[in-house]
Amino acid sequence: MMFQVFDAASQARLESMFEWHGADSIDAPLLSSLLIMAVLLLIGAIVGIRATIGLKKKEYLKKPKGILFLAELYYDMCQSFVGSNMGESAKGYGGYFWTLFAYLFISFIFSLFGLPSVVDWLAVPLGLAIIMFVIIQAVAIKYQHFGYFHRYIEPIPVFLPINLITMWSPIISTTMRMFGNCLAGSVIIGLIQWALSNASNAIFGAMGVNGFIGTNLESYWNMWPYWTGVFLAPMPMGVLNLYFSLFSGFVQTLVFASLTALWIAQEKPLVEMSANKEKDKKPKAI
Repeated sequence: MMFQVFDAASQARLESMFEWHGADSIDAPLLSSLLIMAVLLLIGAIVGIRATIGLKKKEYLKKPKGILFLAELYYDMCQSFVGSNMGESAKGYGGYFWTLFAYLFISFIFSLFGLPSVVDWLAVPLGLAIIMFVIIQAVAIKYQHFGYFHRYIEPIPVFLPINLITMWSPIISTTMRMFGNCLAGSVIIGLIQWALSNASNAIFGAMGVNGFIGTNLESYWNMWPYWTGVFLAPMPMGVLNLYFSLFSGFVQTLVFASLTALWIAQEKPLVEMSANKEKDKKPKAI
């Protein structure tokens, strides 16, 4: 019976992702995602306005300060990441990775502010994986033209179904990797909170302290885990939230961006690599 209820609830939640019944039907993670995008747009507008003012005042002749310094530092970091993973000719993809790094990392740390998490909502990892897949296929068609379609019938046309599965597998693998890691963190935090709350209630119960407040047993303060259940939880839960939001969030952001960069680079020709090797062979002037 428990599994039937869980399946029905999960099915209803998935169906609600594709329905619209007004603003009240929007899921909390979707609102968080929209808020993150609004914050990024606001930061971009502020940096753009500040850069425009600095350009008119010819501040580019001086060392950048304040928000322009941070923006330039972030720009150089992203461009260095793209150049080292995809080659110098791929610096044009820097804009995508600027947005990807900022959106994904803020999504991971968003729950630290007490707001609904974004990345453990299946639609977000799936959407990012689909965008990544479209970019990879677009780059492949750009450089390989009609030869792109030959990969689906290699080595013989009989392998078409297998090749189709292989081509679409990055969507599933990257989605499940990110969603699974985020969901695992949420489950671990929930289990530890449950264990610490029960242990805390047991300690207060052994001391003869009642967890209920007043006579209204249905009030907010008398809901599980009661006020006596927060004695042991704050410190461990704070450390776990910092770990899964900051450290794990940074790692997952870097892994997703690195896989995206490598898969895109695989679809590009090796002309640049050969040119760099020939450049290294030339004798240096003394």
